[in-house]
Amino acid sequence: MNIESMIEALRNSDRYIETIFTQGGCYQFHLFLKSINASAMPFLTEDKEHVVTLVNGCFYDITGNVDHEQNYTAMNDDDIETSKEWSFSKSAMLQLGECAICEEPRLV
Repeated sequence: MNIESMIEALRNSDRYIETIFTQGGCYQFHLFLKSINASAMPFLTEDKEHVVTLVNGCFYDITGNVDHEQNYTAMNDDDIETSKEWSFSKSAMLQLGECAICEEPRLV
């Protein structure tokens, strides 16, 4: 299986997927990749705000190959415990359109 094609297919499955996995769900995306490739390893970006995954010598997140972006550091146990708590749904909302009557945004 080509990992970049698989990531692209997932990313294109819904317009919110990239947002979810880049704004809180990045560790969960790592776990998804690890479920497909058991040797996948989590790394943090230099600012320690985003998880990327090392698979077969390349770094990936939901946007695809991110080898060129930053210096990455391997996650230690404390980093993993912290990132397990990150969640898009706990920190952000999605707008699902507007109310047909009052035109207020419908948020979840």
